[in-house]
Amino acid sequence: MQKPLLLAEISGLFGPVSVPERILQKIWWSGDFTQSGMRALGGKPLRCVRPGRWNHEEGPDFIGAVLEIAGETVTGDVEVHFYAEDWLAHGHGSDPMFDNVVLHVLLFPPRRATPLPTLSGRVPETFVMLPHLREDLEDYANREALLALESREKSAWHEALASLAEDARLPLLCAKARDRWGQKVRFARQRLNTHGWEEACHQLALETLGLRRNRAPMSALALAHPSARMRGARADALFDERREEWKLAGLRPANHPLRRLRQYLDLLGARPDWPARLAAWGANLPGRNGALLPPETVRFRRALRLPDVARNLSTAVFADTIGGTRMHTLTVDALLPLLAARAIERGGETGIEPETCERHWFHWWLGDVPDRLAADLRPELPAEGRFPLIIANGLFQGLLQLGHELG
Repeated sequence: MQKPLLLAEISGLFGPVSVPERILQKIWWSGDFTQSGMRALGGKPLRCVRPGRWNHEEGPDFIGAVLEIAGETVTGDVEVHFYAEDWLAHGHGSDPMFDNVVLHVLLFPPRRATPLPTLSGRVPETFVMLPHLREDLEDYANREALLALESREKSAWHEALASLAEDARLPLLCAKARDRWGQKVRFARQRLNTHGWEEACHQLALETLGLRRNRAPMSALALAHPSARMRGARADALFDERREEWKLAGLRPANHPLRRLRQYLDLLGARPDWPARLAAWGANLPGRNGALLPPETVRFRRALRLPDVARNLSTAVFADTIGGTRMHTLTVDALLPLLAARAIERGGETGIEPETCERHWFHWWLGDVPDRLAADLRPELPAEGRFPLIIANGLFQGLLQLGHELG
């Protein structure tokens, strides 16, 4: 019997988010958290030698893990929960299948120090994961939603769209895209308030160049090396700093983090003032009123000569060091939300209108998105009139948001 899907509602940057326990299990299994300085709740030094075999059936989440606890090698099972109380709520203390659990991994620290024994009376050590996460749990959840969209054969999102009348599908995705835009702008505002304009640009650019697989080590490098300090650094030295953290298996050569670090260092060398140039580019974005629904994308791109706007971004801001789909990803995931956030924070002093940024974001090109997703989506959204349906960024972002909400 497979385990039921367990969810918890957490307070994310953008409001409550439903997160499946499976994401916590995947973080443990992949080691996608900071493992230096790990300690059990009582203070004992802790090291994960092997996370164990991921068990998708009844019983502990991971079987046969190898741990080092206070210098002693321990082999046993690992159970992962959001809260300590889940051990009791799920009846693990009276279940013989959980008698070999040696580590209880929690997201949140327990409210009170209450021993949680196994059936034989032994109390497993407890490890609290939250302080060791490299990014907000909501970001893990969003990454998981994208992976799910890539791996499913249409599945839940396809059924959700197919259940609607044809003329209701585009409005749904547009509404979800607006939700997604609002999330990105709120996240960008938090970065601006914490780090300022130049460092927020620096951090989000590096994170985006890492894509989802190597975002965490790229983020760590950006925090350890502010933009002024990173200028003139050597890419191989930066790469070596996080050597144990890069996810390299199956990467295309163009996406190798060492190559992306060199690309960003080329940008810093050619345009050390690129955040200021970006602000100037944003202040000159051509504005246009109008709806977000297709076929507006065709009219929008033609009327505003959007290819010229993109070429100007590539040349004037990036000195042609970043282009193609990676530039589009950077534009929609970081740059346009940052520009809108800056405009909101400064109350219109920047000459940028957040609504203009949103329209450009919606009608911008797809970035690093699997071609199959756009191909799968197009038949569900027939074109209107003589205009072909363009799967613009906004439609894909709406699909991503829908996939995330469907779990």
